[in-house]
Amino acid sequence: MEILKLNANDTFDPSGLVVALGFFDGMHTAHVRLLETAVKIAMDRGKQAALYTFSTHVLSHLRREPFFHLTSLAEKCAQAERLGFSRCIVFEVDDQLVELEPERFIARFLVGCEDIVIGFDFSFGRFGRGNAELLQHDGRFHVTVVPEIAFYGKKIGSTRIREELAGGNLPLANRLLGHPYRIEGEVVRGKGRGKILGFPTANVDYDGYYLPRQGVYATRAWIGGKAYASMTNIGDNPTFAGNRVTLEVNVFQFHQSLYGERIAVEFLAFVRDEAKYDSTAVLIDQMHQDERTVRSIFAKEEW
Repeated sequence: MEILKLNANDTFDPSGLVVALGFFDGMHTAHVRLLETAVKIAMDRGKQAALYTFSTHVLSHLRREPFFHLTSLAEKCAQAERLGFSRCIVFEVDDQLVELEPERFIARFLVGCEDIVIGFDFSFGRFGRGNAELLQHDGRFHVTVVPEIAFYGKKIGSTRIREELAGGNLPLANRLLGHPYRIEGEVVRGKGRGKILGFPTANVDYDGYYLPRQGVYATRAWIGGKAYASMTNIGDNPTFAGNRVTLEVNVFQFHQSLYGERIAVEFLAFVRDEAKYDSTAVLIDQMHQDERTVRSIFAKEEW
């Protein structure tokens, strides 16, 4: 896939392209419906499909707040490629881009394309004036607006998925995503307590990701293209008076060093909240119980 990064002062010729325009954080089931619509239009017209997305969330930039994504940019482009997109156009979010009038965005980046596919509530440009209605009134391309997609009467969206992850409701979060929630990162050195406790862990750098509720999870770890059952803890290690939230993965039936390696962790089931224990011995007993619980989850389900 061709990945091209643009800023507000650039121009781009989208001639012959069918464009899917949006932020697409999470690449959830509603996003997939929109993206599949764009790919089908492209195939029917004998054209290529291009994903237009953004480096970060515009509102977070405006508020000068860090943004914690559900899907990294690399994952977003990779999933788009699997769906049939040939290009991923990434707009660098900065003050110039958010102040760009939507008409200028259209003139610089959209005029010449065959079709645009957009969600019903997506907006772009200064003050968010760019929307489906403005694109439809332009008249220089065909616009397809994908309506709201709901699950049990409530819109499927990234905000709802974050709420479910924060509540530990993985079954619903993963249902809305259409796949297990996934965090990918490099294994970095931690304090080594897991090995001392008899549960060696890979300390994963989760930089940039939205973290689910703190606690213990049944997870699938992807290492070198192979999946392993695993147990993951998200928390600040209150038994040892920790002060930094870590993501530590105990990979079953894996005994090699992972320092410096990139691994992916898929969250399958929430086991329990993080807790502070009176002694190391009590903590170890609980960890053994957690392992039995996680192994029973893998034994009962086809994960």
